Amino acid sequence: MKKWFPVEVMPIFGIVGVACAGATAYLWKLSQGPEVVWDRSSDWRPWDKVKHDENLKYITVNPEFWAQRRAQAAAKNGERAVDAI
Repeated sequence: MKKWFPVEVMPIFGIVGVACAGATAYLWKLSQGPEVVWDRSSDWRPWDKVKHDENLKYITVNPEFWAQRRAQAAAKNGERAVDAI
């Protein structure tokens, strides 16, 4: 019985397959990022709901800064800086 392809092309198939899988994984990673919006009908600007004193990072290098900012926000009692002008 004759084979469909010569044995020499097996490494090429393997390399191309791994490259396609890597490209697919990379595109999936990019599509799941925070700057990508898939659903524009609901809340497509979630970054507008982040408060001024809210930290969204996993690792905080300077926690005193966020504590100070949180205290300043609590002291203002809902006042905006624009209202003082």
